[in-house]
Formats: sequence, C-alpha cells, structure tokens
Amino acid sequence: DRAGRLMLPLRLAPAWAAVGYAGVVLAIVLSLWPGGAPLPVQIWDKIQHGTGYALLTLWFTGLYPRDRYLRIGLACFLLGAAIEALQGLTETRSMDASDLVANSIGIAAALVLSYLALGGWAQRVERLFGLAAR
Repeated sequence: DRAGRLMLPLRLAPAWAAVGYAGVVLAIVLSLWPGGAPLPVQIWDKIQHGTGYALLTLWFTGLYPRDRYLRIGLACFLLGAAIEALQGLTETRSMDASDLVANSIGIAAALVLSYLALGGWAQRVERLFGLAAR
C-alpha cells in the first residue's frame, strides 16, 4: 500500500521526522534572518551551504525507502531555490546562484552516499539500540 511505503518502518518515526523538519525550519530561519550587508563570496559560506543541504538530504534518506531518494533530493533543491528567491525579496539578504550550486553539490554528494551505504540509517540505528519497529 502506497501510504505504508512513504516512510520506513521505524519505531521512533515521529521523533526522527520531527528532528528533520526542525532542520528544515532552522535552515529557513537562518537563511532569512535579517543580518548585515551581504558578504562577498567566501569559500566558508559555500561549504556551509553544501554541508547543510547534505545533512538535510542524508537525514531524510535515512527515513524513507530508496525509491524516494531522488524526490528527497529534489525537495531539498526546491527548498534551497525558494530560500534564495525569498532572500532576493529582503533588504538585508540577496539571491545568490552560487549558493544554489553549493546546495546542489551537497545534495548530490548526500544522494551518492545514501545510495552507496548511508540510506536507511535510521533503521540500523534503531536495530543497534534494540528499538527496531515490530
């Protein structure tokens, strides 16, 4: 059944999902929080973008079956694109295509890692601690 395949069978599914969506909210808040004047392109900024979107992607690929990974990657990309568009509407932030590129590199790296080894990590963690869904 389709609804049953949306998320992996996890005993702590609501908690895992809550942490993931808290990460999404944190990304939105930190990206839109009024700050000083936009800074010139810095390597550290791009590493933060790539790492943040890689972590979001890895988190959600740990909760959903493999056939959902590309959708997760697309959702993370669209989140980043929407945030960049919204930043363009603020007075203290600016839209930056290089941020979207950095996000995309992080998402792509996370998808590769998920397909190779890290996908479904939440089930393995629950098994490790004797919490596997029944």
